[in-house]
Amino acid sequence: MLNRDRLGCCQPASVHSMLRGPGDMSLRMPRQQRSLTGVRVTRILMILMILIGLLLAGIALGVFLTQGSQIRVTANVLSERCHPQRDLGTGQVETRCDAAVRFMTVTGRVILTTVTDAFPYEFSGPRQSRTIDLRYDSNDPTQPFKQSNYMPAVTFVVLLVFGCAAILFGVWGVMRSGQLAERAARRRSGRF
Repeated sequence: MLNRDRLGCCQPASVHSMLRGPGDMSLRMPRQQRSLTGVRVTRILMILMILIGLLLAGIALGVFLTQGSQIRVTANVLSERCHPQRDLGTGQVETRCDAAVRFMTVTGRVILTTVTDAFPYEFSGPRQSRTIDLRYDSNDPTQPFKQSNYMPAVTFVVLLVFGCAAILFGVWGVMRSGQLAERAARRRSGRF
């Protein structure tokens, strides 16, 4: 179907509807296409929100639940060597220490190992009998974790709450975008 404008030019009806006026050659998207594009973009953003929520909740649960099987111990520091090190997160230079430590497991096994990148404040006691709080997995006590790497319960709760909220908001958004798409399809077909 062809429409005639004021100048007598014939244009297909779909192109004519995209022009603002007879002399306007700038194209614009019809309203129905804009609403469908908006629905698609919204759906993609909501799916991304769900994935971010799953990531946050997964990190919270993965880290916190594995920490429950770790055993706390206070290790004797045999020697320590501190050095400046640039923190990649902040870009600032911080003092970090590597230490040779000895501790006894709950089964009575004596473990000699090294702890790296500990902060100086993690060591306690006088110079000749310094200690450091560690955690170790009962399956592999030779690879202990510094207590500063422990995820506090507050951090766990915050990550879990934000993760679950992102998942719920994303699911709601995907469902809502589906309803908007149905409404746009009804408008397009002429049924209100």
